[in-house]
Amino acid sequence: MNLLKRYDTTQISQANRFAYWSDAICNSYVQLGCDAKNTSGFKGEIKVRRHSILSISEVSAMAHTAERRKEDIRGATDEFFLLSLQRKRSSRITQFGKTAVLQPGDMALYSSSDPYRLDLPDNFEKTVVQLPREKLLARLPNAAMLIAHRIDGQSGIGALVRNSILEFSKHAGDDNATLQSMVQATLIDLIATGLASEIGQKAELSSPEQHVLMRAKNFVRSNLGHAELDRNLVANEIGMSLRRLNAVFTKEGYSIAEFIRSERLKRVAIELRDGRYAHLSISEIAIRNGFSNLQHFSTLFRTTLGMTAKEYRNRPDTSH
Repeated sequence: MNLLKRYDTTQISQANRFAYWSDAICNSYVQLGCDAKNTSGFKGEIKVRRHSILSISEVSAMAHTAERRKEDIRGATDEFFLLSLQRKRSSRITQFGKTAVLQPGDMALYSSSDPYRLDLPDNFEKTVVQLPREKLLARLPNAAMLIAHRIDGQSGIGALVRNSILEFSKHAGDDNATLQSMVQATLIDLIATGLASEIGQKAELSSPEQHVLMRAKNFVRSNLGHAELDRNLVANEIGMSLRRLNAVFTKEGYSIAEFIRSERLKRVAIELRDGRYAHLSISEIAIRNGFSNLQHFSTLFRTTLGMTAKEYRNRPDTSH
């Protein structure tokens, strides 16, 4: 797989350009809300190349903001980390109450699983690597600690990661599928190594509550297959009373139990569309992700995603 998609507002009438741009952002990355002070005659371009494991895009545009909101996340089934490399002008990435200000050459990590905001100035340029969350966590389990942390791309391992990202598309487009996979895996290894060099040295959490939230979410995501996973188990793991921990989650707009259900549904939805699990029945996939009551699972899936699990599994792939 090596699919190139290009979005260019100059091909659209001025009155419709910003609406087109908003749709282009969502199609290229994840569901977002976009806003701009000046939408008249808006100009922007995205070139996104999707590979078998990750995607890499080049984006440039006039000033605007892009915001991942709670309502965008509720309906999402895929989870990604995104690494933003600033090439021209500056930008701001805000997530978990932290803000990274990126100058040309700088990078920052952010996650599609939680709300974030991008503040982008006139005539900016950046490259964005989007990779499945589990691929990075497999190499760097505490990657979430570096969300919205500025990584200096001018020296040391940061420069190596920056240069590797910029060179990536030249080699990942090779027709040899094995070579493509190797190059992509190597890039993820380099990104993980670059992030690992920052942990324990410069990474700072915005607050104890955010630290607790990230620990709890990581524990849930690592234990979705355990049927006994519930809010009490999470509270015990974190070492906090259930009441206090639930209060932390409530500030995000959902309870611990709701988060567990949502994450299980997301994992089931991903596996239903993953060829590696084609030999498993829907019931088997549900059970392996912690759903012991299949009737409850079926109702929850249909209510949340607007279709049955069978319909979801069999629908045509329209992602590219």
